[in-house]
Amino acid sequence: MKIGEVGKETGLSASNIRFYEKKGLLCPKRREESQYREYGPEDVRRLKEIMLFRKLGISVESIYLMYQGQADYDGLLRRQEEELSEQMEMLKGALELCRLLKGKGPVSKLDVDGWLGYVHTEEKNGKQFARAEELLEDLAGFSRMDAFRGDPYVGSIFRKWWMPGALALCGFVQLLTVAITSVLSGGGVMGRAVIGFWLLYFAGLVLCFLQYRKKKRQKEKEESER
Repeated sequence: MKIGEVGKETGLSASNIRFYEKKGLLCPKRREESQYREYGPEDVRRLKEIMLFRKLGISVESIYLMYQGQADYDGLLRRQEEELSEQMEMLKGALELCRLLKGKGPVSKLDVDGWLGYVHTEEKNGKQFARAEELLEDLAGFSRMDAFRGDPYVGSIFRKWWMPGALALCGFVQLLTVAITSVLSGGGVMGRAVIGFWLLYFAGLVLCFLQYRKKKRQKEKEESER
């Protein structure tokens, strides 16, 4: 079967099918003469399984681990059931709060402190509401780096040129050591240069973080539309 026929059989778009292939969930055979993908009944079955798991809200990564034998099927369902139950509790609290806030006037006249106090009190009593720590979560995700690979500057060098990157890193560390020594010994011009460097560096980190958040939101939007 060709990808168009598989799409008609499963209701999935060609881009979605290729996405699952890219993620390692599907490995169709290729014709020797043309190298075109050739989908069989087992591939259609696999895609339908993926659709079912995605309808449960299970992540693509978790589905991949299950197919690789690194995650137990029943355990995966139990964890998803727990997560969905937690989400339902959050939705109940958020829904009740939404109903309470209706008709309370414009947002400029809203007693924000009073309503947040209500939310905190209800949370202490066991009720759950939607999380409001997106920025903190994004910061945590942005900061989960594998040594230099995650650094927006040094990491890009290492990903492209490993050996030159290692030499550049050694030179950078040596230069930084000289600069710090100069600052500690009272070097005025060098001190200002070091301060300027780190200001530029952290400004770059902020820009990288904003780009990270933008890409993350775009990815979440694309996944929600699948």
